[in-house]
Amino acid sequence: MNMRLPAVKPVDQRVLRASNPSFFDRLGPGVLDERRGPFSGPSESMTEFEPEPDVPSGSPRSKHRHHGTGRLLMRDVDPDALKVVRKLLTGGHEAYLVGGCVRDLYLRRKPKDFDVATSATPESIRKSFRNSRIIGRRFKLAHVFFGSKIIETSTFRTAPTSRAGDDDRLITHDNEWGNIVDDAFRRDFTINGLFFDVPTNTIVDFVDGLHDLDRGVIRTIGDPVVRFQEDPVRMIRAIKFAARLDFTIEDATWRALLETTSDIAKCSRARVLEELYKILRGGAARRSVELMLETGLLDAITPQYMALHSGRPARARLDPWLWELLDALDEFTVHTEQVAGNGVLLAVLFAPLIDPSWAEGSRSGFDRRIEQLMTDFCVSLGVARRDRELARQILMAHHHMVDPLEGRRRRRRPTMVQRQYFHDALVFFGVTARARASGGSELQYWLKLASAQRQRRDTEPTNSRKKRRRRGRSRKRGDKGNQGPKPSTPAAHG
Repeated sequence: MNMRLPAVKPVDQRVLRASNPSFFDRLGPGVLDERRGPFSGPSESMTEFEPEPDVPSGSPRSKHRHHGTGRLLMRDVDPDALKVVRKLLTGGHEAYLVGGCVRDLYLRRKPKDFDVATSATPESIRKSFRNSRIIGRRFKLAHVFFGSKIIETSTFRTAPTSRAGDDDRLITHDNEWGNIVDDAFRRDFTINGLFFDVPTNTIVDFVDGLHDLDRGVIRTIGDPVVRFQEDPVRMIRAIKFAARLDFTIEDATWRALLETTSDIAKCSRARVLEELYKILRGGAARRSVELMLETGLLDAITPQYMALHSGRPARARLDPWLWELLDALDEFTVHTEQVAGNGVLLAVLFAPLIDPSWAEGSRSGFDRRIEQLMTDFCVSLGVARRDRELARQILMAHHHMVDPLEGRRRRRRPTMVQRQYFHDALVFFGVTARARASGGSELQYWLKLASAQRQRRDTEPTNSRKKRRRRGRSRKRGDKGNQGPKPSTPAAHG
């Protein structure tokens, strides 16, 4: 069975947004229009570099330098990532931008983050940057912090020798240092095995990754069966990149993926769940889920969720409304450049499974049914309690927000806009309104309330806000002005 995806070069998302106005663009300014990029633009002083005049003849740079189309636009490189590279170079270490940021810059896409690979050990990186810390046990690296931004900095690695067992290729320990060539060949896919040499403005390519980028192909580095058995999460990543970049999965890689699908059960729940979140918020959620269904990965990862759709026709497998929600979620991601929270993603997955008749009973009964619906899935994948609770609140709030407006306008002004989960509930409302092509008037109503609430908060004196919060904490329900705890009695402890 071969993978059939068109090998088409992806369109720059900025051009797409300019030529194809979105439903979310037409909402106008409001809570859904808070567009923030992951980092600020580069400073003027760091956009151009002179090539190094002398490169040692025996270094990897001299043997594997790529010219011409391999040059990147320095203005698109994050200035803080450049600071990390230059400081490591000054300290006598090798240092390169690596992986996805090089791939995306080559494709003229905006990288979501920037990673650095270096010959420095994690301990040396920690000593070089006071704003850093070492993380990980299976895969130790350093995070260098610039405010809320993280530049992930890893040490060159070689092929690991620590595995789960004699007959099991699963990697359990990946902290064996090597050189840049070793590091390139231990990475997952050719398109991610590229290094960018900042001083010479050239791409270092040991794995023929540039050729695969030009052809639009996802290919593992080395034997695909072995690479997937070493780390089965790579199967999810292959699907993610194929869907997001609109690339073709090379035949041998595709056959190996089908052969090793069941190995995904060997991976930690936390890593699998994080990859699922990345797929849903990456702007190609629908295509990714389609491929996960086709390969059987979705059945292997979460049979509990698939069982909830067991009443659907065999060809559809999943509720038709889920596909519409995934399309709307992708549109939200591409056109607003926002990242949907985990609670919103979970709400998208479970909204099509809610029976409308549940809302006809009591609110507590409706709440309890939603909780029961999500339990098996959340427990099996180790979903954080806060994310599970937020998804439940979003789904409950959505039922409240779609009530007819005429009845609502006769009531007291709703207080939902003051809830902590309101922004996520509003994002989810926007996604559902787009999926159903209806509910625009209700959405505009809540957007106006949110805008008014924000204006009041911004104009209210800071002292008044502090006083109201302090007064709110001192009063409890049923407490008629008495301050302080009740006296302790033996009965109270019985």
